[in-house]
Amino acid sequence: MVQLQRVTRRYPTASDKTSLAREMVQMFPAVKDTTPGLEGHEHFYNNGSGFLEYKLKNSRMSLPQDKKKRKRRSRQELEVAAKSAKTVVAEDEEEPITPGDQEKVDWMRYSPPTGDNQKKHRDLFIDTFSFRRKIINGSPTITDVLCQFPRLQDMPELINLEFQLLYPDQCDNFISRWGRMKEQIILAGEGNASVLVQIQKFQPDDNRDLCALTALAFALHKSVVQVRGTSTSSSRENSLLFLVQSIPEGTDVEAAAKAKKPVYQQPFLLALGPARRPVQYFAVLDKVAVPCGTSLITAIDRLFKCHFVFNVHYSPALLHFWHFIAAFIYEVLDPHTVKPIIRSFASSVRAVEL
Repeated sequence: MVQLQRVTRRYPTASDKTSLAREMVQMFPAVKDTTPGLEGHEHFYNNGSGFLEYKLKNSRMSLPQDKKKRKRRSRQELEVAAKSAKTVVAEDEEEPITPGDQEKVDWMRYSPPTGDNQKKHRDLFIDTFSFRRKIINGSPTITDVLCQFPRLQDMPELINLEFQLLYPDQCDNFISRWGRMKEQIILAGEGNASVLVQIQKFQPDDNRDLCALTALAFALHKSVVQVRGTSTSSSRENSLLFLVQSIPEGTDVEAAAKAKKPVYQQPFLLALGPARRPVQYFAVLDKVAVPCGTSLITAIDRLFKCHFVFNVHYSPALLHFWHFIAAFIYEVLDPHTVKPIIRSFASSVRAVEL
């Protein structure tokens, strides 16, 4: 590729890059992308993306402006382009809200769950699914959703039920597949020096699930993230704080959730107890703490589902991490649409024999 850059002034054709990507996979079969439906070279180059394109773009940054094939557009040109790109999208006509739906929602809202009425809560929750999705898809805050549907907080198993109504065939994939995959993730991560250092910090009696999740987050670290149009850097250690934060046993969980730093806008976990061996978990949604049980895997399962149930984005610092889980464990995301780095690591994980 270095020679190719010299010949073409760092602008090889798409055909050249595709040919090189295919040759790399042929020479080194172990690096082939084994995602079903792909040829295997796409993580190196495919339609303007991939490792080769990334390296070429970085090398072009050192070129003088007059040597660059594409000139940087002025702010005025960008504004004109943005205006011309806007299209008017006709809004779908919404089905009218029936009085029966509202009555059911009001009953659930004002009737605290007891041993006698929990089945009725579940039945009405299922009956009002379409009504609830219309409201949530209107992009209210999580706090607004919990205010209107408070049972999602004090009956957190309803979060799982809502996800099951959204994805009936994928609901249990994480719980059923994680036991085997966690060991594959750890072994695949040992091939990365930065990941290996973190793995070696865990003792034999530490939480093995947490070790695997840490390895996954480090292996798929996104060093530069976009937050409200501004690029910011994020270290691997800091990115973990967007997933789970530890607090001592006996801490007031509600107070800790309300006192969270503004940077943690997306859902994350609060873990009570020692950092490597927590005893209880809570999902922090806005500034509300929702119980997630005593198992880390149950807590991660519920945390992932919260993004879909409440219609919120993943934390930018964990975007690759969550996309791996969504595409290759839950299978609610087409694996062809994720970044090449994610597919490449997934191939490495699948290649591990236990």
